[in-house]
Amino acid sequence: MRRRLLQSDEESPSDGRGCCSCLGRFLCCRGSQGRCGGLGRFCAFVAIFSVTFWIGVTRNLRCNPEALANVEPPFGGELMPGNIFLVERKYFFQFTKLVDVYTENMTHIGYFYDIDLFFIMRFGFSDPSGRVWFEARYASFVSRFKPYIEYTLQRCDVGATDRPTELFQVKEVWWGESYWRCLLSCQRLFNLARREDASQIREVLYEDNFGGNPEANVSFDGYVVPTLRGKMNGALEGAGTGVRQVWSMNISNTSTGASIAHAKQHFTVGTVDQNFRVLSRWKVSKYVKGSLPNWVIGFMATLDDIAED
Repeated sequence: MRRRLLQSDEESPSDGRGCCSCLGRFLCCRGSQGRCGGLGRFCAFVAIFSVTFWIGVTRNLRCNPEALANVEPPFGGELMPGNIFLVERKYFFQFTKLVDVYTENMTHIGYFYDIDLFFIMRFGFSDPSGRVWFEARYASFVSRFKPYIEYTLQRCDVGATDRPTELFQVKEVWWGESYWRCLLSCQRLFNLARREDASQIREVLYEDNFGGNPEANVSFDGYVVPTLRGKMNGALEGAGTGVRQVWSMNISNTSTGASIAHAKQHFTVGTVDQNFRVLSRWKVSKYVKGSLPNWVIGFMATLDDIAED
């Protein structure tokens, strides 16, 4: 008996079995001959690399109220004109989805960006100088796991002197849609509700009545169209042919049904530096001044390009 105990004590440190718990696999770096040491170091490397990569990619893509404190909001506080063009931007390799925003005379005024890493999301708008003016966030922790969109849309300069204190709740009316099971007469539906809050909101576990009493309804109507692309790096699947839903967007007042804004999408093929990929283009037109802010309308028109893989 004593011999077996001594033998066990002598063997335990050398084979690394003490590292085989879930936590041990992540933290244990000793016992190079052990079964778990290599796995633990690999897991630790992946975790540290993921966090470092996320910080590196998103360090300049986040709300920074101090950077906006002495900057006059462009376009009379609307951040963008009512009539704009949205131009999807793709490269050979990129970790961020990008959609450029242009005025009617094709002056570049900023871009939408979207970064997703695990359960973390950054979806916002930056001007050409890299200042982020507003962001969309998950409405709650539970919203991450729902089959439909729930975003809170808020300016980064909220609460500052002479700056807006409003936010918008975007909720997808998933049960009334048909885009996931259609070829013709496809439809996506959203409600837009306005709220007031003079400070940056924080994510909660669950929010009751999110998107209730909407001010506007947003409908995307579309159908599936064939697409054709090229490719510089490798063989093309299906001779470069594919399909994608093409959309038109209409935003209307919930009470009156009056149209507030309209947008129309079409596709083109990118240049060599974009690997000849299929790219989306939108033309956005606002009909009613003083209704929804221009930046909210632009955000809604960008949703499909951000969600499309």
